[in-house]
Amino acid sequence: MLLCVASSAVLALPALQRLPEIYRTEDGIQFQVEVVAEGLRVPWDMEFTEADQLIITQRQGYLLLLDTTGGLRELDQLPQVLAKGESGLMGMAIHAASRDQQYIYLCYSVQKGLFGTRNKLTRSMLGRFGLLQEKELMGWPGDRFHNGCQVAIGPDRKLYVSTGDATEGKFAQRQDSLLGKLLRLNLDGSIPADNPWPGSPVYTLGHRNPQGLDWHPRDDRLYSVEHGPSGFDGPRGGDELNQIEAGNNYGWPLAGDSNTESGSVAPLLIWDQSIAPAGMVVYRGNQFPQFKNNLFITALIGEALIRVVVDEQGDPVAREPLLKGKFGRLRAITQGSDGYLYFATSNHDGRGNPGGRDDRLLRLVPPG
Repeated sequence: MLLCVASSAVLALPALQRLPEIYRTEDGIQFQVEVVAEGLRVPWDMEFTEADQLIITQRQGYLLLLDTTGGLRELDQLPQVLAKGESGLMGMAIHAASRDQQYIYLCYSVQKGLFGTRNKLTRSMLGRFGLLQEKELMGWPGDRFHNGCQVAIGPDRKLYVSTGDATEGKFAQRQDSLLGKLLRLNLDGSIPADNPWPGSPVYTLGHRNPQGLDWHPRDDRLYSVEHGPSGFDGPRGGDELNQIEAGNNYGWPLAGDSNTESGSVAPLLIWDQSIAPAGMVVYRGNQFPQFKNNLFITALIGEALIRVVVDEQGDPVAREPLLKGKFGRLRAITQGSDGYLYFATSNHDGRGNPGGRDDRLLRLVPPG
């Protein structure tokens, strides 16, 4: 049986707890944080279905479902997932093909040979009790680190998938490699005829480890956040916010931080001190009219929700960290039809300091 995709009238997920502190942005916008769910383990990505059920990927290979009553249950487990280092069950996207047919796209790591890692993109039908008819659409080399694996469906109804350099930066510049790229596919996994290189899924190249993806609702401008060097492959820092355009080269590993190689595109923003940007949403809701079209970026090392204000042309004009150090490492983020921003901690990922209730699903709400 497939998940119902009929839209509910109003999303009204109950909160476990509204935390008492009222926060204020630099320009005076007030907000609070509510706890929606607790006891998660390394949530990596999440997205609402058209029926306002929230699907959450956990890096160890578990899919969770949070229904509109606030009930959280395991939807499915993928035993083939290889979760080592930063690899595992990562990005996803949901597509309702019809009222009765819903697909889920997943990007995850599996074992290759005795010691290797392979990443793959799959499409399955989303059933009430788990995944059905899984089909692999594409695969490429992976690693314990730098896997990318963010998945998103664009306003052009194409599938966008980020790939990291798998710690082999030289492949990011090679057009014949899928490493260090942003890929663009049709929803059935075939290659669009209007991709910049005929017959290739490669949409842009020269990336180190891009993850968060979202589009500006006014002009469909595509933004991406990307992790900068970690020390072994360059001086720490240099995390990026990029504007993505077909065929562009974003420079890695020839360019990084504030250096731009000839023929490569400079970032819109650079963080000199590493924040490890992970997820991103362009806010479209009505709960916070002052946030309209602002970018919200989750930061792992930065332990904050970064707000980026853009002008009418979509260029950044201000940025500030919200909730700095309040909840630890943040990764997964999405927006509900209720206009709230939902985000999750990643304190069980081996690099955080988890508390007894971590990991937690939280949301930003107006004070009241």
